[in-house]
Amino acid sequence: MADRGLPASDMPSSTPDLFDLTPVPAGRAAGLSLVPSVPANASQRASRELWLCLWLPCLPLDALPGEDLSRQEPACVVEGDGSRQVVVAVNDAALRRGVTPGLGLNAALALWPDLRLHPRQPAAEAALLERLARWGTQFTPRVSLEPPQALLAEVRGSLGLFGGIGSLRQRALRELRGRGLRAIATAAPTPRAALWLARAGIEDPVESVDALPALAARLPLACLGWPPAAMRTLVTLGVRTVADLARLPRDGFARRFGPALLDELDEGFGRRPQPRPRAVMPERFDGSLELPVESESTRLVEIALERLLGDLQVFLHARSAGTGGLVVEFRHRARPATRLRLGLARPSGDARHLLALLRERLARTRLPAPVASLRLRSTTVMPLELRAGALPGEEARDADPEAAARLLERLRARLGGDAVFSVCLVPEHRPEFAWRVAEPSLEKKREKGTLPLSVEAVATEAPATSITEKGGAPFRPLWMLAEPQPLMDCGGLPCHGGQPLRLAGGPERIETGWWDGRDVRRDYYVATDRGGVRLWVYRQRDRGGGWWLHGVFG
Repeated sequence: MADRGLPASDMPSSTPDLFDLTPVPAGRAAGLSLVPSVPANASQRASRELWLCLWLPCLPLDALPGEDLSRQEPACVVEGDGSRQVVVAVNDAALRRGVTPGLGLNAALALWPDLRLHPRQPAAEAALLERLARWGTQFTPRVSLEPPQALLAEVRGSLGLFGGIGSLRQRALRELRGRGLRAIATAAPTPRAALWLARAGIEDPVESVDALPALAARLPLACLGWPPAAMRTLVTLGVRTVADLARLPRDGFARRFGPALLDELDEGFGRRPQPRPRAVMPERFDGSLELPVESESTRLVEIALERLLGDLQVFLHARSAGTGGLVVEFRHRARPATRLRLGLARPSGDARHLLALLRERLARTRLPAPVASLRLRSTTVMPLELRAGALPGEEARDADPEAAARLLERLRARLGGDAVFSVCLVPEHRPEFAWRVAEPSLEKKREKGTLPLSVEAVATEAPATSITEKGGAPFRPLWMLAEPQPLMDCGGLPCHGGQPLRLAGGPERIETGWWDGRDVRRDYYVATDRGGVRLWVYRQRDRGGGWWLHGVFG
């Protein structure tokens, strides 16, 4: 090989072993193989990690927006210009006719003239890979992108949770198939070795650094992903596998091809650490999906929503969080998007529950044109309050704490946000200004300047000037009239229904509101009629006096 590749001075005087794992004296550097002995600390560091690699060979095809090419006529994705266009991905129908990735466009058309051609869309591929990175956080927080077609995740600490690397790998493949994606999944103690194995189609996981050298003969040179010029030179030298590559002298290889490729080999076999940047996860979920065909059918729209909500659930589950609401945009070709907002009484990350609410809203929403694509965004993401369940054999002591929230959200989705609301007390003595309509909430917390209005709240948080019954508990009637009604005066007493009322309590004097021009001066009483109904009445202390009915006690 001396006259065809490396200079003769770079060749070792004798051919070293394929993987010499014994220490080598410092003066013999020129005769070292490309994969020399592995320091103990580097081996231990790599053994503490296990990297799952998901290689997506058809990602350029799978990322085409609005296309489902898995069962259609032969199709492929091409890149390049003019006569230099190359096939980068094919569907099964094209593969059966001999069209493979790497073929020139003219050669592919010679095999099948009716081949459907799609230009490569790098932006769509990058977006799909980023969505898969969010999906991958359900297995581990250490997810790393390997553009253009791979995802790496360090899963050593997750094996106990998922039942081992075999079960974790099968689950990942099963979920990817559910998304219509084809993948090769494998694992190795270094990220680069996992990438090599996946590119070579070796799916048996390797969990030890010591087992990596034995696989070198099964790793074709193409799995390294090196520049074409370096690959052509190595093939000229007779190098076909990583095992052949390991027989070359390190110093001569570094001078000929540069130190970067030598570093990649050391990273793959655990001799050199390979820090991996983590994929940056957004603070809020924002996902889009283009429909295969434009549709006014709510069924097709619901299928797309279900897929986006599944992505949202994974996004929230990785954070142990829920969202306080959703914004859904139904995009049309020639019209503005139809926007649908969904507010929640309590943060949730349950995709089935959210889909049920959106179905209720969709049933009341008229789409002005066929839907071409959807966009789903979350509002504020908040940590969920985790509750311990009952032990095996022990009955739950309390009712489902989420049942009331789900009922409230279902009613709002079906009847509309204006039909279901809460009422809050406001710290104000004038009864007509002492409450306001508010968003429904089951949380036991106060908004600034308001008090939650309920039977318990009325009994404990009424203004200090309220009259009291025996026992000292202040109260106000729960049924307040929209406008006070005038009453007849019967010998100094108010009359209702033609009969005088009996004053049973009071007075409670309210004189306030001078600062906003709506001041009141009233004496309030609790009055009862002959039927025993308790009424809340007041006598006007100015503006001509007179009696007025303002509320009814339950």
